[in-house]
Amino acid sequence: MRYVDHGDGLFTVVGGAFPLCNTQVIDSGELSVIDPGCAIEDLRAFLRSRGRELRDVKNVMLSHIHPDHITHAVRLERLSRCRIVANEITAPLFNDKEKMKVFLGFHPGHPVREHWERLVNDRMYGALEEGRVGEVVSDGDRIALGDVTLRMLSTPGHTADHMCIEVVETKTMIAADIDCTEFGPYYGHPTSSIPSFRDSIRRLHAMDISKFLSGHATQVEIRDHRQALEAYDRQFDIREDLVLNAVVSGAKSLDDIVSDPIVYPSLSNVVFLQFERWMIEHHVKSLITKGLLREDRGVLKAT
Repeated sequence: MRYVDHGDGLFTVVGGAFPLCNTQVIDSGELSVIDPGCAIEDLRAFLRSRGRELRDVKNVMLSHIHPDHITHAVRLERLSRCRIVANEITAPLFNDKEKMKVFLGFHPGHPVREHWERLVNDRMYGALEEGRVGEVVSDGDRIALGDVTLRMLSTPGHTADHMCIEVVETKTMIAADIDCTEFGPYYGHPTSSIPSFRDSIRRLHAMDISKFLSGHATQVEIRDHRQALEAYDRQFDIREDLVLNAVVSGAKSLDDIVSDPIVYPSLSNVVFLQFERWMIEHHVKSLITKGLLREDRGVLKAT
């Protein structure tokens, strides 16, 4: 178990890369957890190191509906009767996991749905259990937790429901999946949006932030976050150039492009192939909108 003490009652239990995430713990006033996707035994060990137990958690806050960020929310709700807090898009998805699956692109009959469900249940067990959001928040809303005030920031793109959470007093940004990792941005769902993602990155870049906490980087605090956000944003252009080059080099369809992966260097299973496909679809649409690609009777052509 590894954790980071950010001071002023804010800690990160380090989960790191998918299928885990970094879990933020606020031990100021009511014990609160943001994105309970780290290993549950690590969260338990951290709390016990502070004389706390899982049953002492009073609030669980969710940045968005991804399984790796909500993994233990229902378990904590059952153990502690805690309040689950989510925004107005996330809440109905959390309350009805069928809606969640459809929102993420896995509608009934989708050929990859069962594989995705198996991945979630094997690696993020608990994320698909039914629970209930107790408080719904919106962009700009504030929640007071002892000496800590949290402000909700709508930052869509990664998913349509994604939000960051600012610790107002210390100007600390809990950035969730605007994570500034080397992998780059993830937007692998039909409801993800490259333009919205880039707008959200620009919103954070313009803010006065003292600490920027990643949802997945093992070095949780991103040093020189503005430079990191700029590099993160450039990944969209790099990937788009690779998609365009694939078509120029002879790829005639989405299947052709995905067969030589751009986002995931190694397509280890059908679920990640689907994520790759959705992300490449977003780039193809972007290139068509920009007039750099066209589709002629199902065949992609560079203009």
